[in-house]
Amino acid sequence: MFELDLEMIAKLRERRGRKNITLEEAAVEIGISRVTLGLIENEKRLVVKRTVYEKLINWLVNERIEVK
Repeated sequence: MFELDLEMIAKLRERRGRKNITLEEAAVEIGISRVTLGLIENEKRLVVKRTVYEKLINWLVNERIEVK
């Protein structure tokens, strides 16, 4: 299990806000459920499986690739 820190959670919310997408749309992009992403963004789930952690990290890291 991997622990999410509050800074990472804030970055997830910030990126979703910059992209102006819904929780559902972000969850689809990340590859996790809307419920899981909602719990993470609301700081109600701070520990996740490795696969979820990797998907979150990849989504944040790939932001730099998408910027044109």
